[in-house]
Amino acid sequence: MKHKIKGDIIHWNSSIWDFNNRMKTIKEDEDIELEVNSYGGDVFLGIDLCNTLRSHKGKVTVTITGIAASACSIICMGADKIQAYSNTQMMVHNAWTVVAGNAKELRKAADDLESIGESVLASYTHRLDADTAKNLLDDETYLSATKALEYGLIDEIIDAEPEAVESEIFENKAKEFNNKISIASVPKQSISASGIDENILKQMFAELKNEIKNELKPKKEPDQDPVEPKQNLSRLFLHL
Repeated sequence: MKHKIKGDIIHWNSSIWDFNNRMKTIKEDEDIELEVNSYGGDVFLGIDLCNTLRSHKGKVTVTITGIAASACSIICMGADKIQAYSNTQMMVHNAWTVVAGNAKELRKAADDLESIGESVLASYTHRLDADTAKNLLDDETYLSATKALEYGLIDEIIDAEPEAVESEIFENKAKEFNNKISIASVPKQSISASGIDENILKQMFAELKNEIKNELKPKKEPDQDPVEPKQNLSRLFLHL
């Protein structure tokens, strides 16, 4: 079975609905190829999907096509094999929440988060030792494909272009990641040290030189003052 989970890890995400429905009819030993691209969401849903994959008897391969952050990184841990495009990311962190209430309720929320954190930590410890996993979670760590491979959080790097990520819950983070993709997609050979292609610079100087020469030529009307070339010089500084 081939499927893709993208967007926020929430119960009303259609790609998650489709995945759960397909898992009801799949053969117990059928291989699964799952692509993921998400900034995360519901931690318990992430754990559920992780364990669904982990308990499946067929081989499960998960491919990160953009980013596997937070609950999505937990989903990945259910795979037999995790692979990632060379320019993708994985992010791991401790569980967090938004809470309001009196002092007693706030203390209980903190205790609950610590308990949930134990479950989150346990999701990674079959690939990492507990101390390393805890340090990465405490630091809210973003891992390139290379770093994730070094830690053992993925098994293979594949070469392809990353995808933009969709998110309503983490909209700002999604935009930040997508901007990184846009910058990385600019061909390196088209950029010089000044940020402009060398041939373009040469063409600009040639055109500017010709314009200045033309402006300095005597005008046919002797009564008119020659136009100063200073206005053209501003074009050079504008492009640089």
